Order: sequence, then structure tokens, then C-alpha cells
Amino acid sequence: MDTRFSPQSPFGRAVFWLCLLAYGLHVIEEFDLGWQLWAVQVLGLPVTWGDFYITNGFGVIPLGLMAGSLGWSVPAASLLLPGVMLVNAVGFHIIPALRTGLFSPGLISALLLFLPLSGWCMVTAFKHHRSSLKVVMPLSVMLMAFPVVMLKLKPLLGY
Repeated sequence: MDTRFSPQSPFGRAVFWLCLLAYGLHVIEEFDLGWQLWAVQVLGLPVTWGDFYITNGFGVIPLGLMAGSLGWSVPAASLLLPGVMLVNAVGFHIIPALRTGLFSPGLISALLLFLPLSGWCMVTAFKHHRSSLKVVMPLSVMLMAFPVVMLKLKPLLGY
């Protein structure tokens, strides 16, 4: 039996906690390498460090705790964390870096941690929980889009 992509393997049982750890390292990379200034200058997002802290503290951390706690028992919920990681890596780091030719703070962990971990989760979900991906991927895109939409609405609403 092929256990490389098994939710019951030791790696499969720990993967969502590893995703949370990877996100923590990603946030450290973004903070230490100046993601906020890069996002303002390159992405044109009117983001502050306060926005960054709120999004990660009230969005990512609870999502990671939920994913780690539920594991594969509720894949449509737990897979939101690796789904968000995948959208973050591709949409907010890889594509902008390729498009502009500029380094994106967060790109290192996106390539070395987010892509392998989220990729493993998505392949495993495809093999064992395929129907959950129909919910997870659109919700992951919406979760990543929510803070961006809020940032774009700020000036329109006078904030």
C-alpha cells in the first residue's frame, strides 16, 4: 500500500500542525524582511503593520489551531489552512515576484514550506477527500481576498 499520501501516516496526522508552524515562520520572514513596505510599493495595498498583525492574529492563528485540532476528521475545515497557504504563496509571492522581477518578503518560506506542505495536503485530499476540495479551494481564495478587499474599501469609506 502506498502510504506517501495517507492521512493516517505519521506525517499525515501531523501535517496541519506543521502547516501552522510553517505559517508562523512565514510571518517572521515577512516581518523581518519588510513585507509591509513591499506590499505598499509593489502591490499597491494600503496596508499597515497593524493590519498585518490583525490578519495573522485573528485569521491565520485560529485557522491553524482549528486545522491542527480537527485534522483529517473534518477535511473541508482543516484543508482551509493549506488552501490559504497555497493561495498566499502563488498569489502574493510567486506571481508578483515573477511579474516584477523583485524579491517578495515571504517568498523563501512560500517556496520551501508553503508549496510542499500545501501541495502534499491537496494531493492527499484529492486521493482521499476529493469532494472537500470543491469547497476548500473557493473558500481559501475568499479568505485570502477578504483582508485585501477590506484594505481597498478603507479609502472609499473614509478611513
